[in-house]
Parts: sequence; C-alpha cells; structure tokens
Amino acid sequence: MPRCGFGKGAIGPGLMLLAAVLAMRVAGAQAPAQAKTFESSQFHYAVALPAGCRHDEGPGTIEAVCSPDFDLEQSAVISNASALVLAVAAETVPEDAGKTPGELQQRYGEAAFREELPEAVCGESDKARVKISNVKDVVEDSRVVYTADVVCAEVKFLQIGERRALVRHVIGSDARYRLVARALAEDFDKQRERIDGFLASFKMLPATK
Repeated sequence: MPRCGFGKGAIGPGLMLLAAVLAMRVAGAQAPAQAKTFESSQFHYAVALPAGCRHDEGPGTIEAVCSPDFDLEQSAVISNASALVLAVAAETVPEDAGKTPGELQQRYGEAAFREELPEAVCGESDKARVKISNVKDVVEDSRVVYTADVVCAEVKFLQIGERRALVRHVIGSDARYRLVARALAEDFDKQRERIDGFLASFKMLPATK
C-alpha cells in the first residue's frame, strides 16, 4: 500500500521558497518588540518605550508618539491625535510624604481621578463628550493605583476620529505618576501588545540620597 503524504524529494523549489517565506513571517511576528528604557533620577521611575517612535521629553514628562507601523520618519511628523501615544507625567508631592495608602485614597479619591481625565487624556473641556468606564482602585505596597478606560469623542471640524485610552495613575507617598496609552479607536486593539508592554514596564525606583 502506498504511503500517504510527501515522499523524499517531493518538495520542489517553489514549495521550499514558500516555506522559507512563511518561516520568516512567523519569526518576525514572534520577535520581541524593540524598546528603549528611559529613567528619571528626579522622579525616581523607569519606563520602556517602543523604538521607531518620536520621544518627546518635557519637565516631568516623557511621551512616545508612534506611527502605526513604528516607522521613525513617519513618527517624526505624525500628529498626536492620530498616533499611538504612550505617555508618563510625574510630579513630586512633598506634603504626601509618609502618608498611608488609606490617607492617599482620601486625598485623591475616585471623584478627583475622574475629574481630570477629560482634559488630561482627551483635551476636552466638555465632560459629557468623554466616556469613562471600568474605574478601579487597588493598593499596591505603599501606593494607590487608579485605572480606567476612556473614550474621546471625535472632533469633526479638526478631522480627529474617536480615540480610546487606557489610563493608570500611580499615587505614592512622595510622587504621583500619570500613565496614558491612547490611539484611534480602530487601532487600539491592534496596538494592545505595545500598550500592555508599556504599562508593565513602568517601575518606581528607590530615591537616592
């Protein structure tokens, strides 16, 4: 009885080339995303941001502005409104030194967290145009972490489409950190791996004397 399947020498040059191309595509899909780590000695944190993005730094802020395919030349000119934006803003709060998580929750409650999201995430003064959902707060070690999903309404006269964002505020006993990952609504899920990697990479560093 003849064997089923391919015998020795049955794979021709065309099939070998196809197999090589498929292997390259799989390898490329599984390759770890390149990233650059940024550290702030002033605000005691580190975060990894994707390569192929425009990295804008300011007082207490770092922002990666990325084109959909993470092309450096395109990222250099793309607008924040249509890009994947991964941002950290930090500020020291000396008066919070030594406060317990419970005291921090009283000082920075859910209402205050919600209050600043429309302007900070969407640049929107009309709060009714911003949808906030899945608000959570947890205590991690000595800090309080607030998270939320945000949807920014489209701005037709500026030709800005609807955007989605994942927001995380980390409130420690001497500093606050605001992490935002935002993209056009149709691109958000496509970039979820990058977004999760950005959030997971954020680390608070011990203060040096």
